[in-house]
Amino acid sequence: MGGDPHDAPPVTVAAVLLVNTLLTVLFAVRLSGSARHALPAAATMRRAGLVLAAGMLLWAATAVVPTSVAVGLLLIATVVYTVGDLWHSGAGAALAYDLAAPDAIGAYQGVDALLAGLARAAGPALLTWLILDGGPIGWLALAGLLAVTGLAVPPLTRRALTHRAEPLPTSGQPISSST
Repeated sequence: MGGDPHDAPPVTVAAVLLVNTLLTVLFAVRLSGSARHALPAAATMRRAGLVLAAGMLLWAATAVVPTSVAVGLLLIATVVYTVGDLWHSGAGAALAYDLAAPDAIGAYQGVDALLAGLARAAGPALLTWLILDGGPIGWLALAGLLAVTGLAVPPLTRRALTHRAEPLPTSGQPISSST
């Protein structure tokens, strides 16, 4: 916004929140339900990382364009971000569930919730430092982090599936067919 984020009209914040909320309500189930197993979820997570990175680039661009263009970019970036966020949340849930050992799903879900809580606790301070203090360079760094992370998920998922231990037999099943 000509370099000063305070140039946008105050109603812009309400418009961004409204767009994000409406898209989330309308598309959360549709966009998060496409990945129910690890490999499709990993592909969705890759797509989410790249789309989220694109949203960060759009937000970074608002610092160098006139206010009227910046307001439009903020709304477009919000749409892009919301789609990426919905893909990310659906794929993340599928990965947390499908990569868990069948006898440890609760433990995996607990660790996933713990890590999400840590991100919610530390995220605002880190993002304030990165974005508010870093400006457009901070947005670019965040975009790079999201893109690299998204691209890393499919190979890491394939590796996790390849190295998954064989499931232990449940009671009533013989451990070995030879005696």
